[in-house]
Amino acid sequence: MYKLIATDVDGTLLDNNSQITELNRRALLECRKRGIEVVLATGKTMDSILYLVKDLGLSLPQITLNGSITISPDLKIIRSSKIDPVYYYEIVREIKDNNYQPVVALENGKLFLEDYHPDLKHLDDIGEKFESVSSIEIDYYANNTVDIYIPIEESNPLDSKLRKKYSDKMQFIRSGKFFFDILNKDATKGSALLALVDSLGINKEEIAVLGDSPNDLSMFEIAGLKIAVKDSYPEILEKADIVTDESYNSGLGKAIYKYIL
Repeated sequence: MYKLIATDVDGTLLDNNSQITELNRRALLECRKRGIEVVLATGKTMDSILYLVKDLGLSLPQITLNGSITISPDLKIIRSSKIDPVYYYEIVREIKDNNYQPVVALENGKLFLEDYHPDLKHLDDIGEKFESVSSIEIDYYANNTVDIYIPIEESNPLDSKLRKKYSDKMQFIRSGKFFFDILNKDATKGSALLALVDSLGINKEEIAVLGDSPNDLSMFEIAGLKIAVKDSYPEILEKADIVTDESYNSGLGKAIYKYIL
């Protein structure tokens, strides 16, 4: 019997309009009713998923910002992985020198940037809020940042340039066409989930994970059951035990009813 479900949010739990379908909602509420815990594991901030946490009555800490922050429903930080300030300054400067505007996420989950760029509408579309400041190149941001985000595609030369220069120092996460995040080397959804289940005394065989993107692979590594929605990245489909319907066709809910409940 499964004791815990960990699911990605955008592209897995939510449909193409960033809404939870009624079937997905009912499935997770039924899990909660039967004593199966639910953890959201997302690249988003806690502020942007708090409505889901409340609606689903989730009581466990949730995994946010690609595993760099594990935070309780009452906003207490359980676990965090900050970026080294030395690398922070280097990377921010490198991004700006290449004429892009980085968004930095702090340990408290707040997002900051210097100048808004139209490409950042991808963050707007998923409900993220950010604040403009005069400069992010000061110690306050350098000492408290867990995630640096740039809205670039994989084909953009800056992607490969940053990976080549910092691959042994930082972690690079791509969770969508325009979602490129730079994090502490130890910050993954999988490491955050492992720390959480170890504290709960839950075994690998009792964990079901649902995802769609490369940043979910680290969770697949510690799952007893790996489920991918049909519209997932190829590397996720390859590792999945089960491929369910698309995210916009309530694939999550259908899989939960068929294989877990």
